[in-house]
Formats: sequence, C-alpha cells, structure tokens
Amino acid sequence: MIKENKILISVVIPAYNEEKNIGACLNSFKKQTFPHLFYEVIVIDNDSNDKTAEIAKKLQAKVFLETKRGTVFAIKRGFKEAQGEIVALTDADTVVNKDWLKNIYQSFEDNPKLVLVGGRTLFRPKVFLSVISQEIFNLANGLVGFNGANGAIKKDIYQKVYGINEKINMSWETDLSLRAKKEGQTAFLFHNWVITSSRHFKRWHGVVYCLKGITNTFGLVFLKKTFFFHFGEVR
Repeated sequence: MIKENKILISVVIPAYNEEKNIGACLNSFKKQTFPHLFYEVIVIDNDSNDKTAEIAKKLQAKVFLETKRGTVFAIKRGFKEAQGEIVALTDADTVVNKDWLKNIYQSFEDNPKLVLVGGRTLFRPKVFLSVISQEIFNLANGLVGFNGANGAIKKDIYQKVYGINEKINMSWETDLSLRAKKEGQTAFLFHNWVITSSRHFKRWHGVVYCLKGITNTFGLVFLKKTFFFHFGEVR
C-alpha cells in the first residue's frame, strides 16, 4: 500500500559529461506509471565540464555535485542524499521502461523479506560483443544481485551492511549485492528491462572492459577482492 505524502523510492543516477544522453534518461521517468509524488530523481554530477547538470535541472531532477571523480563516489553521494525507503539505480545513458518503478516497488511490497532486486539490461545498438555480453551480464546479475543500470535496494539494508566500499569502483554493485544478500532474499525481475548504451563494448576497448568486469566479479565471489579500479570516465 502506498503511503500518503512520502517519498518511497529515490532514483540515483551518476553522470559525467552526459549531455547527449541525460535527457532521454530523465524523460523516461516522466512516463512512469508509478505516482510522481512518491519518488524523486537524483542526478549526481560527477564534476562534468559540459551541460549535464544544466539539462538535468531543466528536467526537474535534483542535482548534486560530487567533485571526487569515480562512479563509486557519485553513487555513495547519491545514497547520502536519497530520502526514499528504496534506492533505485540506473545510468545516465539508460532508458527505463514505463513500469520500472512500479515493478520495483511492488516486488518489495509483495515480499517483505526482499533486500534487493535486479532486472534485465538490454544493450543498444547491438554490436557483436554486446550481444554476447548481454546474456552473460544478465545471467551473472541474476545470480549475484543487480547492476548499476538496473537495480534497487532497501536503504536500511544499505546502511546495515555499511554502504559502499570506496576501494571498489568497477563492480561496486557486485560487492554491495553480495553483502546485502546475507540480510535477506533477492529477486531478478526479468520483465523489468532497461535499455542502455553499448558504448563500452566497441572494438578492443570493449574486450578489455569485459575481461576486467569478469575478473572483478569472479574475484569478489571467490576471493573477496577486485583487481581493477578504473574502467573509463563514462558512467
């Protein structure tokens, strides 16, 4: 049951020089079937030098500046500013489906034992590496928890597990998921898709990006450590 006059979900979007993408991302939240009074959209401007913050403000997002560059620092700032009981996460180059927030909220309402939920991520435009990676990516997230483009966690659980580890930038969400899973149940909402940019998967840069991600995920699952911190300026 939706509680009156209360922000229930905070959407956190880290952004660095995303003037070309942030508009489409934020406009997808204007089309949500979840009541607008009950969620907030927070954009963390990670010290951009373009019009990212200006565009986000025009589209009624709450914008906060985080000058320490790195996704992990932007996300951590987002959690600090979030007022909702649930914190949903996506990227500035991502468009969410119109029922995205409704599905997230309903999943937590239907199962009080849930601590986090993930969902399917579709890479567009399709390139060779993204087609392969998409299936591996979604399988891994279904087993581990969620990814930064499509996920949500209860804020009290985030606080209970001591939040984000600043030493882990690439794969921060895997680390957080693994710790949060110890506090309750998780769900992967296959139908709750988002469409995100395949820009990470182009040419040799894409191969390196995939190998780093796979290495970090296996490292966290089996060795409780990561091997790579940086993965490029894009968020």
